[in-house]
Amino acid sequence: MDREASRVIIVDDMVINRMIISSLLASNGVLADQAESGRECIEMCRDKEYDLILLDHRMPEYDGVDTLLELKELFKEQGREVPVVCHTTEEGRSNINLYKAAGFADVLIKPIDPKELSEVIMTYLPEEDILAQEEIEKTSEPSEEFTNEEISHDVQEELDKLPLWLKTVPHIDLVKGVTNCSCAEDYIDALYVFSMSINSKSEDILYYMRDREWTMYRLSVHSLKSMARLIGARDLAALAKELEDACEENDYKLIKEKTPMLLESYRKFKELLGPLMEDEDIMALINEAEAEEKERRKQEEKEEVLSYSRTKSVLYIRPNHGIVTKGVEKNLKNANFNVISVVDEPDEIIAHRQDADIVLYHPIAEGESHIGITMNMLNEMCRDDSKIFLLMGDVSDLDIAREAGVASIVSRIYERPVDMNKFIDDILYYSELLEEHQRKKTLFVVDDDSDYLAVVNRWLSKNYLISTFSSGEELINGLNTARPDLILMDYEMPDLDGYDLLKKIRTKDETKDIPVIFLTGKNDRDHVYKILNYKPDGYLLKTSQKEDLLDVIDRFFAEMMYRKSLEEVERVDNTANS
Repeated sequence: MDREASRVIIVDDMVINRMIISSLLASNGVLADQAESGRECIEMCRDKEYDLILLDHRMPEYDGVDTLLELKELFKEQGREVPVVCHTTEEGRSNINLYKAAGFADVLIKPIDPKELSEVIMTYLPEEDILAQEEIEKTSEPSEEFTNEEISHDVQEELDKLPLWLKTVPHIDLVKGVTNCSCAEDYIDALYVFSMSINSKSEDILYYMRDREWTMYRLSVHSLKSMARLIGARDLAALAKELEDACEENDYKLIKEKTPMLLESYRKFKELLGPLMEDEDIMALINEAEAEEKERRKQEEKEEVLSYSRTKSVLYIRPNHGIVTKGVEKNLKNANFNVISVVDEPDEIIAHRQDADIVLYHPIAEGESHIGITMNMLNEMCRDDSKIFLLMGDVSDLDIAREAGVASIVSRIYERPVDMNKFIDDILYYSELLEEHQRKKTLFVVDDDSDYLAVVNRWLSKNYLISTFSSGEELINGLNTARPDLILMDYEMPDLDGYDLLKKIRTKDETKDIPVIFLTGKNDRDHVYKILNYKPDGYLLKTSQKEDLLDVIDRFFAEMMYRKSLEEVERVDNTANS
């Protein structure tokens, strides 16, 4: 079994949770692998040795305890002991002793306190095995070389779409750039934005250096570093980072010495990328993108109609027709729901996967039960498609469903005899919740870097309604006229930094509940600690690739919907019991 640099594995079904914990570990000089399920964690532990496992308690498929028990058996076979630390929500604080009794070495409460995580690292990882922070920063730099064998098939397809002249341009790693931007079309967009701002940004950097406006100088070279990394201009990014660090260390001698080198390297790209505006292949890409955008808008209009019908439809997976199932269907139809009634067979379920966003499963154990197979399939389907998943049936059959280990994705369980009035009220609520979730969300993005704003706007505008702001004051003015569903906020800005801006938002009644995700270009320990102390709803590195950014935002809204569904269940239950 190979020994790898990664000594910790993070297990959590929510990608944003994994990203935050991974960054916290990196800030402590520890590299980590990630798994989104208990089963994936177990398989990874068969192939690689880990010194510490951070395991989410509530997960679909296998929950934390099920995963822990199987891991204990695996480690017993391997003749080794590995500490498994449970991370769970605030509601689990009262059960810490139970978690430890179950076999967990320790417990972390989410959102995880960076200092508590540091203590866990120091307790369970041998000090000599923790990688030096300098090594982490080195491995995080975009310095890797790609061979033809290492380039994925998808990336190679996108590389083939690029014009031939671009493949001969020096000082640009096309593989890194296309990987960051996900496709040739978006990469060309990023190159265009980068190229068009060379003159103005070069003048800004020179002006700030001559006038000794070091805060603005640092922000400008930081912006250049981010864009250079995005397009794969690694040497330029490394030089910009060196000058950014020099500015933070007040090394003005180095700044005056190397800024001319930076500007010379930067301005060369104006000539190197000059053919962008003349290349017929690129113009064809742009025209193709415009045609696709028009077609996408038409398709969105159609999908808005279909989306409404899906939220008013229920996929009812049932046993053979009887009095109970007919009664459920009749009550749903009387409430103006479209009922898609299918038997408990995988082919039938898959055939109607896209027809409804509310799934009601009525398990019946007959002979060799396949409830577990159906539960696993529905869990994956509902999680991937952001569907509401409900269970209904006799207690004995529901117990089998619960034992499948995926009940954590279920919003509500109805034991027979079912209160049909309550059931229909719930379905109506879930339908409204789905309509709200599928509404095209509005995102406000604030960043003083116009290049980054332009790129992010291109990346996100296909999925969201985007408004961009170049300063904190602009954002405040924007919030006076509209309320977004989410704010993506640069942490470092000249007028109002992220902390001051977040305080302003949180202290106003009309804006205090708007979720905020910080954007940052750094993941060093002090920086991460400072950000998390302000308690944003998340944070993202500005070097995140397009697909990672989209995935985090999509999962953020899906998790929000699921949380609301559980909160409503809890509210109703508390009302009934009071």
